[in-house]
Amino acid sequence: MISRIGNHAYVKGADAAIKFYKDAFGLETKGEPWRDDNGLVISQNLHRKTGELFMTVCDYEHLPNEDFFNKYNTDNCLTMLFYVFFTNEDDMLKTVEVLRENAKLVREIKTGLSEPVCDIVDQFGVFWHLAVPNDESVANSLN
Repeated sequence: MISRIGNHAYVKGADAAIKFYKDAFGLETKGEPWRDDNGLVISQNLHRKTGELFMTVCDYEHLPNEDFFNKYNTDNCLTMLFYVFFTNEDDMLKTVEVLRENAKLVREIKTGLSEPVCDIVDQFGVFWHLAVPNDESVANSLN
């Protein structure tokens, strides 16, 4: 049985991304990033205030397979898609406002629905699907 999945976002400019995601999602770090000899981030965990691991950020040079990056590289290489579920619409909208900086809105923000949603590719090329689920079992798992 799977108990948890780990998420790594490989981005151009991991130091800036770490700060950005901390601001966008109210995350915290525990310690300094693990860096290579060139100072690039190999791994930095970002945690929710509860201590639960939310995501890990790495510089794109540390993708497990360099051929993958070379084959699919664009100005913003889409290397990850995250689904983030919020307990209420206001919290989702606050996060959208931070993520919108230099971003591409894939799906306009739809609020006032039974399940408010937004899809956005942020300035680091990471795709975010943000939603307030109406499925009670999903909503209860967020508390």
